Amino acid sequence: MGWLSIMIVLQILLTTRSTVVPQSHQEVLHGRLNQTIHFPLNINISQPDQVFNLEWRFIQDKIPSSILTFSPNSLHPFISQTFENRVNFSRINAELFLKDIQIADEGIYELEVTTADGIPTKRSVFLTVNVAVSSLQVGMNPEAPQTGDNVTLECSVQMGNLVRYSWYRCDLPLSNGTNYHLSQNNRSLTLLNVQDSDVGAYQCKVENRISSGHIDFVFQLCLPSRESRVESKYLGYGGYPGYIGYIILIVLCFQRKKQTTKLSKESETIYENSHIVK
Repeated sequence: MGWLSIMIVLQILLTTRSTVVPQSHQEVLHGRLNQTIHFPLNINISQPDQVFNLEWRFIQDKIPSSILTFSPNSLHPFISQTFENRVNFSRINAELFLKDIQIADEGIYELEVTTADGIPTKRSVFLTVNVAVSSLQVGMNPEAPQTGDNVTLECSVQMGNLVRYSWYRCDLPLSNGTNYHLSQNNRSLTLLNVQDSDVGAYQCKVENRISSGHIDFVFQLCLPSRESRVESKYLGYGGYPGYIGYIILIVLCFQRKKQTTKLSKESETIYENSHIVK
């Protein structure tokens, strides 16, 4: 890959990142999904002679789109079709309310005011749209762990964005070491070479900007499969009738044959001596 291609790729990555992360000096407003948000930008327009025109814009991927424009000399603001029925606007201080915000509404909201002398002034705020965490779950692999296995516990949420994970045992945070390994985002916890001492309760905590939650998981070990096979082999549970069953059948057959032989001999003796009695 040539230097020109590398520069183009780097420029694309930097451009993509700048559309998601607000500038360090920019005000940030954290909203909640389906909430009505009030933007903290306003200007006194009670004196129409000082303000010629103002406009609210939404900027995403560096592409601006108009939300509404208003002139103090007009009766009503002009609202674009995209935001129609979703915004409330104050004709006193130019405040904007956006209803039922969605993930797609995340971005920069800018207010530009042009005074009567033709000088524009801009102010902006970066809106993040957050989903509260809910319905936490912990999965385990393998499902039937035994002594010496590496066991992975994976934490997940059905709802929630920009989530941060952390793991605890006995209220103490767990970190990478000889006994534990955490994934890059801490979503998964791997117990290395598990022993009886690893049995117990583990806790996964999940949080984002607007909410938090946790779930407890009790880790237990299963009996070694080899012992289970030996037990079934001797007791006959693995397959009917088993070794003990075969031994019992042989003993019963031997005793039955012995009794049959004895009865046969007694019958023959009585028959041979019957003529002497006569």
